[in-house]
Amino acid sequence: MYKLAEIFETSTSISDYASRYFDHLHALLKGLDGKAIEAVVEAVETASRNGNTLFTMANGGSAAAASHLVNDLVAGSYLEGAPRLRALCLSDNVESVTALGNDAGFNHIFSHQLRVHMNPGDVVMAMSVSGNSENLIQAVDYANSNGGVTIGYCGFDGGRLAQHCQIAVHAVSTKDEYGPVEDMFNIMGHIVSGYIAMRRGKHLHH
Repeated sequence: MYKLAEIFETSTSISDYASRYFDHLHALLKGLDGKAIEAVVEAVETASRNGNTLFTMANGGSAAAASHLVNDLVAGSYLEGAPRLRALCLSDNVESVTALGNDAGFNHIFSHQLRVHMNPGDVVMAMSVSGNSENLIQAVDYANSNGGVTIGYCGFDGGRLAQHCQIAVHAVSTKDEYGPVEDMFNIMGHIVSGYIAMRRGKHLHH
């Protein structure tokens, strides 16, 4: 059974569907591995202390979450005097992405960028609802083989990404839950960036 189809078919109205969606999203988030979330935060903080960079990457709607996390870390979590949170989203440069897609093939758009930018100790974070995006798997494999720390956010059954990454945050879900899993990606971004900012002593209010 597909969960969103089930929620839709048993809902009596849009407000009922929304309420059931909220309840299911809550259950999905509560099912995440807290130790994996802790490992994500510590990996980002370790990279920051050591002068390394976090690279995020994703396809489609998930790329918006990958870009959003960079915004929240670079702008929102910045604190004068604290170690810099160096973060770049490899999905953001449309010129490089389309050039590499055209010349090297879409499967290489992220791994090629890592060959140019990545140093040992850098963190590579890939977000994929299915966990099976070949361009992300190739990038993660490159990072694993060249001294990177790899993090995967994934849904469904985890796919290959959950197996290839050193740290996996897996929202176990049915194969129609693109929305809830991408919601999780964004919420995880706010958890990670907000927690790091406040642990460093930065208030989130103005």
